[in-house]
Amino acid sequence: MCYSLAVGDESIEPRIINGSIAKVAETKHLVSIRLRKNDKNFGTGHICGGSLIGNNKVLTAAHCLYNTSKKRYRKANEFVVVMGTLNRYERTKNTIVSDVSSIAYMNTFGTDSMRDDVGVMFLRTGLPPNSTHPTVAPIEMATQVTPVGATCQVSGWGRTEENTLSNVLLSANVSLIRWRTCRSIYGSGLLDGMICAGRLRGGTDSCQGDSGGPLVYADRVIGVVSWGYGCAEPGLPGVYADVQYYHQWIEERSAGFSALQLQQRWLWLWLGLGSILWATLAF
Repeated sequence: MCYSLAVGDESIEPRIINGSIAKVAETKHLVSIRLRKNDKNFGTGHICGGSLIGNNKVLTAAHCLYNTSKKRYRKANEFVVVMGTLNRYERTKNTIVSDVSSIAYMNTFGTDSMRDDVGVMFLRTGLPPNSTHPTVAPIEMATQVTPVGATCQVSGWGRTEENTLSNVLLSANVSLIRWRTCRSIYGSGLLDGMICAGRLRGGTDSCQGDSGGPLVYADRVIGVVSWGYGCAEPGLPGVYADVQYYHQWIEERSAGFSALQLQQRWLWLWLGLGSILWATLAF
């Protein structure tokens, strides 16, 4: 099984299979997620894509936040997020480069099942409130089920179908596939919260390193690139985290608390209540 595990395995190269150069107007929400230590030459640190869903809020895949070699989530300060450029090696006057203040993920995510493969990043430098930008804009999230057969767009940076490195953002059109059809292909590997898109005859798909990037329909992000068997293989569509399924969880994440901070908060609350109870019983 070929999961889209770009983070923690720098040997895996990103690519959109059978794509074309993206248009700025259609991809203002696209961000490049990078490892700071690898991005000393601007653009070389790219590991995943993501979607700007608020002025300082990015939706991506949980596995993009996870270090597979060390079996732990990365710290927020290990990342840098770049917005506003189609060429990931070019930094222009419209490019926004931001540190990450915190991240959020679900503790139920696992690299074996890819269950709950959604994550949120909060940026230190986002879009100023009530302002417009020529090459950066948030995208809305889907709140309803997308119709089967809908033509959707997936975008990402990296290698093409010829396996040559692309400097520019590529996009491809794929179709949303019926869940039952995809379940018949992937069996118990297809879980609730997952959707499939691609072409059953093969030839067009997302692939490793496009992970975390958006699947878009009707100007809304409906999916997050997650995993698949191979890339663009006949009868084996790509699998995405279903945004409408996770919509409430995503909306409830705020910049104030990362997943780890929330765990720590509950731990201190529990310890505090335990101390009060012990003191009461001792008295």
